[in-house]
Amino acid sequence: MKKSTKGALAAAAAGTLLLGGAGSLAFWNATATVGGTTVNSGSLTLSAGSCSQFVLDNGEVVAGANLIASIVPGDTITKTCTSKIGATGDHLRATLGTNATGGAGGDLTSHVTVNSSFKVAGASVTEITEGNNGDSLTATIKITFPYGTSVDNSSQGLSLALANYVVTATQVHGADPVTP
Repeated sequence: MKKSTKGALAAAAAGTLLLGGAGSLAFWNATATVGGTTVNSGSLTLSAGSCSQFVLDNGEVVAGANLIASIVPGDTITKTCTSKIGATGDHLRATLGTNATGGAGGDLTSHVTVNSSFKVAGASVTEITEGNNGDSLTATIKITFPYGTSVDNSSQGLSLALANYVVTATQVHGADPVTP
């Protein structure tokens, strides 16, 4: 037998004796109890609020179901809505937007653009955080019938059925917490 094989067998025999026979394998260990706690989820809400009538860019209030029939190229119709923000939770962040429920219909659809903007405490915002809890959110929805080369005579006498617009606050992951 080779010397290396004899050495390996001797080491294995010594290990077997230490583990199962003459000795015992000893090691240290310790435990500590970490206290538990209750964790609650936060919340994100917008109150139903209130909305103005649609207003033409010259300040004229537009009422009725067929309001788009009263505009001409270059006009903008604006509606303003206010809601109360409910935002609780550590590092909560939500982006703001509007969605048309049911969509808009009619032949004038391709000739108008819809944009929305938002303000909290008079400042323009695109998102809110838990710091805005209890604040008032003002959403402005603008429907623009542009003036110029993109509008031609084919846009005359058309109508647009406006859907309800819903102001949305969509939670996105906030900043990563700071580790001590």
